[in-house]
Amino acid sequence: MHKAAGVKIIRLVKRRADLTLAQFKDYWLTRHALHERHAMATTPLQKVVASIATGEVALGGTVPPFDGMVALHFRSLEDARATLSGPGTAAMREDAKNFVDPRSSPQIFADEYLVSEKEDASGTIRRSGQLKTIRTISRRRDLTHAQFKDYWLNQHSRLERKVIETTRMQRIIASFALPENPVVPDFDGLAELYFAKVEDIRAMFGGPVPAMMRKDEENFVQMNAPAVRLVAEEYVIGEKGEAA
Repeated sequence: MHKAAGVKIIRLVKRRADLTLAQFKDYWLTRHALHERHAMATTPLQKVVASIATGEVALGGTVPPFDGMVALHFRSLEDARATLSGPGTAAMREDAKNFVDPRSSPQIFADEYLVSEKEDASGTIRRSGQLKTIRTISRRRDLTHAQFKDYWLNQHSRLERKVIETTRMQRIIASFALPENPVVPDFDGLAELYFAKVEDIRAMFGGPVPAMMRKDEENFVQMNAPAVRLVAEEYVIGEKGEAA
């Protein structure tokens, strides 16, 4: 278990109605990424990670209402708040209108935990095009945010480590909405599960693991709450301090 430094803004995004998924992906990675890198060079923004849907439907069955997710990493909550609405990201926000539907982009301020990963994950996880699943999670209504987070990190994580040991899943990242979120968040947590290939996703979700995980999730997850599920490719747009 490892807590990442700083905080991040997680935002779910839907492509503009006149764009195909391929056009949405191309614009983000070739044009919008330039604005994101410029923002990193001129503001406290430390890292940008884009996750773009593959079109594969994840377990749970329906076409997802979003086409991607962006994670903006900062050293502090204060940096995140100031940068989000500041002049340094104005061009980035304006350019988003060229490919993102502005009507619905739920976001949370969150912290991030590496729950578990395979020993060779650092060498096998790709910075460009890494396959993963994304799922939003809502806490059980009788639990506080602190209780929800505590159960996940100290109890549920034991099962997640077992899954890493016994399946082809490569890495599990858990993110938690911070209590300082300015509005009530649309979700309380986010799970990102990393895989080498789509066949590994299908094999795992077609086996006994989901039932085992769901049984324990009843202890801290509101099981009937809406959840977004995406199969996506992850692209690290940039990170401060990396080689050009």
